[in-house]
Amino acid sequence: MESEPELILEDASSLRDAVRRIVRYASDATEALDARIEDEDLDGKTEAVELREALETVQNLSLEISEELDAYQDRHAR
Repeated sequence: MESEPELILEDASSLRDAVRRIVRYASDATEALDARIEDEDLDGKTEAVELREALETVQNLSLEISEELDAYQDRHAR
């Protein structure tokens, strides 16, 4: 059975990884938009759809992290 410090570390690592997923996703979306701007391959509608999808994904990931953080706080509250 894992000790309390090991569980805290495991939970914190999970939260860190989730934040990294958001950062990575946002970075990938930014790079894709940068490439379209650089190539002047813009039509307005496509960018709006892609940005909306990116924002929705980040929002969903943020909600997921928030729920994980709530559970973390509940487990490790003193």
